[in-house]
Amino acid sequence: MPHRSLLVLLVAAIATLNVLTWAAQRQTPAPPPLTYERVITSIWKDLHDKILVMAKDTMFPDDKLGWKPHPDSRSVLEEFRHVTIGLEFSSAQLRGEKFDRAAVVARRMADTGKPKTRASVVSEMEAAIAISYPLVEKSPNPRLIGWIEDQAEHYGKLVSNYRAVGIVPPISRKPASQ
Repeated sequence: MPHRSLLVLLVAAIATLNVLTWAAQRQTPAPPPLTYERVITSIWKDLHDKILVMAKDTMFPDDKLGWKPHPDSRSVLEEFRHVTIGLEFSSAQLRGEKFDRAAVVARRMADTGKPKTRASVVSEMEAAIAISYPLVEKSPNPRLIGWIEDQAEHYGKLVSNYRAVGIVPPISRKPASQ
């Protein structure tokens, strides 16, 4: 009888160890610690992904892309272009190139002759993002804080522009399943 109790106890202990081992193997590993670099990279990508979604959003009609909330402000399309230029200049900084104000002015002048369509703006923004994201991942420089602040202001303006013409911005829309 004592041998039988010992055997039952041994079998129960082995079963418990097997269950615990299986459960430990099924747990997902803890995420890596939150670092400054990860936060900068995450914010950079999230912000520009939201702006790109807005640039592609056909709920905002093409005939309203030239709309300005005030005669002295940028149009919706010009805001998208300005974000793209910011992506290009921040990428240049991350590559170690000097920030050249004369180049900014020249770029703005060159943009006046470019076609102003949703497709052209989206294409240029996607190209700038494709260059920017790997550079930010490789070197999330503290200078990006200033660029994030600037780009976030443009995002805020775009959200306000959506609301001003009576359209709900993509980030605020209820999913189709609701």
